[in-house]
Amino acid sequence: MKRTTDVATLILRIAAGAIFIPHGYTKVFAEGGIASFAADMPSYGIPALLGYVVPWAELAGGTLLIVGLLTRLDAFLLACTMGVAAFVVQLPDALHDAQPGSLVAFVVLRGIETPLALFAVTVALVLLGPGRLSLDALLGVERRVATIFRKRKAAAEAAAVPVTKL
Repeated sequence: MKRTTDVATLILRIAAGAIFIPHGYTKVFAEGGIASFAADMPSYGIPALLGYVVPWAELAGGTLLIVGLLTRLDAFLLACTMGVAAFVVQLPDALHDAQPGSLVAFVVLRGIETPLALFAVTVALVLLGPGRLSLDALLGVERRVATIFRKRKAAAEAAAVPVTKL
């Protein structure tokens, strides 16, 4: 990986983490706490259980993104969270707020811009990985995960029954 890519992933990780941490913190430690946040989830068709998971995913996941530990997993969970926030929670409100004669696409994009941007950042981190300026790189996490997947793929290929021509 090039140095510029390593720096870019570091910037993405720090920026995303710096945004997620206060969002998760306020959900966890605000008046009413997580239970208050979770109680709103069913009104969006989302199980209340996820309302208990999301605040901790934002708080812990944001912290782990900054240091670059379990980056792809953190980014994946946060991408799922932001996908739901953008398209399930905020999109219907944005569509409802569009006034006749307005450019609906602009109104909608304005209504979902923050979770959509964070969705894009976290998906980019899933695809790019943590970069060399991370604890994942220092601890060899990416290399270990790749080795596990290679071994599983090789085992699956070895166990596959060859198809013969009739």
